[in-house]
Amino acid sequence: MCYNSSNTTEFNAPSLLDVSGTPFLLSRTRNVFTAIGCSMVAWLDAFSAAGELTYFTGCVSYCAGLHEAAGDGEPCTGLGCCQTSLPGNLSNILVKSVSGNGSYPDNPAWESCRCGYAFVSEKDWYNFSRKDLTGAGKDDFMIRTGLLSDETNVPMVLDWAIRSGGSCLLPTEDDGASGKPAASACVSAHSYCVNATQGPGYLCNCSEGYEGNPYIIDGCKNINECELRKTNSSLYEKKYHCGSSATCHDTEGNYTCTCNFGHRGDGKSEKGCQPIIPGYAVAIVATFTSVILACFALWEVRRRCKRQHFDKNGGELLKGVGITIFTERHLKKITNDYKIRIGKGAYGEVYKGTIGAKQVAVKRPVAKRPEIGKDEFVKAITFQFRITHTNIVCLVGCCLETDVPILVFEFVPNGSLYDVLHGTNRTRILSLPERLDIAIGSAEALSYMHSHAEHHVHGDVKSANILLDNDLKPKVSDFGSSKLLAMGMYSRSVAADISYLDPVYMKTGRFTEKSDVYSFSVVLLELITRKTAKYDGDKSLPIEFIKPWKRDGGNKRGMYDSDILSAGGAQSQQAQVYMECLDRIGELAVRCLTEDVEERPTMAEVLEELKQVKRLVDEAASM
Repeated sequence: MCYNSSNTTEFNAPSLLDVSGTPFLLSRTRNVFTAIGCSMVAWLDAFSAAGELTYFTGCVSYCAGLHEAAGDGEPCTGLGCCQTSLPGNLSNILVKSVSGNGSYPDNPAWESCRCGYAFVSEKDWYNFSRKDLTGAGKDDFMIRTGLLSDETNVPMVLDWAIRSGGSCLLPTEDDGASGKPAASACVSAHSYCVNATQGPGYLCNCSEGYEGNPYIIDGCKNINECELRKTNSSLYEKKYHCGSSATCHDTEGNYTCTCNFGHRGDGKSEKGCQPIIPGYAVAIVATFTSVILACFALWEVRRRCKRQHFDKNGGELLKGVGITIFTERHLKKITNDYKIRIGKGAYGEVYKGTIGAKQVAVKRPVAKRPEIGKDEFVKAITFQFRITHTNIVCLVGCCLETDVPILVFEFVPNGSLYDVLHGTNRTRILSLPERLDIAIGSAEALSYMHSHAEHHVHGDVKSANILLDNDLKPKVSDFGSSKLLAMGMYSRSVAADISYLDPVYMKTGRFTEKSDVYSFSVVLLELITRKTAKYDGDKSLPIEFIKPWKRDGGNKRGMYDSDILSAGGAQSQQAQVYMECLDRIGELAVRCLTEDVEERPTMAEVLEELKQVKRLVDEAASM
């Protein structure tokens, strides 16, 4: 219905549907009566075969203007849209708007919301939109929904049933107690009749255990429940239950579930098949048998396991290198059954041990590291054993009888640089010459590794991996207990502290000697600032240190450790030289931290720069 003024219409078209005399009735559960418009009183009538009114309902939709209507997608409760449900047993309907004596409800919004519509449709087919009230262009309700097309109509659901030809017949005495209603249309064996959900008539279903078409001869076929359990276990194992201790057998219209040998009961039931021998008796026998077998097999299993680990870790290859190979039993004796722990990392714990008069550090794994090939491991261990440098921790030997080898190193008594700088007992103040000696010694170790014939990189440079002896001589450690990498190797398995890790590696997966340079520069910053790589919660030392160096006028000296100038009683002239030397170290660290790998210096260049700074410090000390 469309208005041409606030109280007159130019178009009013009712709609009729009549399926009387067919097997169909309008579904009362899946349809809904809807009216949309700013002044729409819609009726829905039903009539008897004689034309008498048998049913009447309707709903009112009103809005004073477009913006007074409900919002898009909101329920149809009367503001621009209304809905009501249908009763059962309807075979004909007439949908129309209110009329009589040419009088219609006033439509104050007729200029913008000229037309209204009423229809019976499938539930959820229609969602309210304000565009349906305006009726303009492509937003017009009839155009948007395609109702102007010859092929498109409002979708409606009809219930079907056999309306003629008799009704469901109750089972006779001959059918027995399990008989089911029958009807003439249910011609397939193993089918039965059910009454229609509304109106007269009936439908046919296949009996339980069968599926198919009950309206044709032999249309209902046996369901093979056992096969369905195999082909789609997630869907059918619960529906056609058969316990794990039972075997499924298909039968005509059903299935059986027989208990396996040694069990009894009903495989279909919730309890299923139970063992014939009581569980406690089985447990006693099993336990006794297991103990006997364990007593005979334990030694052999352990021997084979140790041998497998020994072979996997390249034991035969390492025998010819000359490295000392310990047994697990020997290491327990050396460490007094691992009683004195002196350190702990992400993958291992370090224990103090004694071999004769010599003290050693035994690194025992507590977690499995990223997998490393046997040849690569042998190569790494051989490199560590043969490397001789005063600033690199010496590898004494290893135990290959465990999944992850246990490594034995020389004992360095004064702990790590991290402990000295950041530990709970920070009573010792390091002077600038002492800090430079530690940096130079560590740089010499890394430069030596990089210039070695096989071009090894460390992969986990940090202050916790720089150990100090009683004279504060640095010794770089843990370059082999984590995976050693060949120069330029691509790998995502580097087990390093992320606070020291080269961001270029994290982006590309490429780990090079310049990655060690980046990590070493973080250690340099720790030495001159005495701040950890991550400090004050989540602050990054490299990022915070670089900020003032990137802008003119920034306080580049604000993060230096004030104790450096007070250590050793430095005079004013010495303090000035020390500050200039700190600037050179800071500038060197900034160059090492640059994201362009090619612009970073090599470890050899870093070492030379540190030596030059040390000469200036020594000259100042002699003043």
